[in-house]
Amino acid sequence: MTLEGYMKKLVLLGLILSIMLVSGTAWAAKGTVGLGLGMAPDYEGSDDNEAVPMFMGNYIFDSGRSISLMGPKLKANLLASRKVRFGPVLNYRMGRDDVDNNRVDDMKDIDDAFEAGLFAAMDIDNFLLNLDVLFDVSDTHDGYTVEASAGYRWKASSTLTITPSVVLTGADADYMDTYFGINRKNVGSSSLPYYNANDGDLKDVGINVVAHYTPWEKWGIMGVVSYKKLLNDAKDSPIVDDEGNDKQLTLGVMATYRFGN
Repeated sequence: MTLEGYMKKLVLLGLILSIMLVSGTAWAAKGTVGLGLGMAPDYEGSDDNEAVPMFMGNYIFDSGRSISLMGPKLKANLLASRKVRFGPVLNYRMGRDDVDNNRVDDMKDIDDAFEAGLFAAMDIDNFLLNLDVLFDVSDTHDGYTVEASAGYRWKASSTLTITPSVVLTGADADYMDTYFGINRKNVGSSSLPYYNANDGDLKDVGINVVAHYTPWEKWGIMGVVSYKKLLNDAKDSPIVDDEGNDKQLTLGVMATYRFGN
């Protein structure tokens, strides 16, 4: 195993140990779990949608530390604070295989990826700032992404909270080449033209809106709308420009349950 491989394993081990540390500090004071169904593009840049499971969870411990799950992203806050959070993050990224578009499907499959890294977040009077830095630890794309977001938690009523946010995502050359490049190594039997996407750059800009309606004591309904526009090499790739769509929309709805104090 290479030094890079050892480093990836250490990052993943550190995440697991951090979650165990947070979990062991105290019993959960309160939390929310959610499960539902949504629609999302069947690959990044696709014009075809597929049904996907939607899930979330948020566990706040007596110490102020927390574990949160939103879709495929798991975070462990190591700070005894609810206003400033910092810690490891693990993300699952869906691969690309058996997609509806025939020319893209004829390319070689991309395996599912697991990414690990760090996040930092602040809550300043309901203004929300967040930064995620993620590195591939599964040898799928061997790259990294940086995601920054800014949002606001609006308490529209005693039972409705709406949180819009703006999101920017950058990716390095390895990530871009894996998901948007076309070359002799990945073209397979596809007739798509070769395309060089190995420049790291701003990958997309988007808007997320989460609405949580809680008219009942424990139960609620959460709706999620995520829109992003692919940019630069991602937008111009034949996978997107010829066969897909640079405008990506994800929709979902979940039933939620609150527990604890």
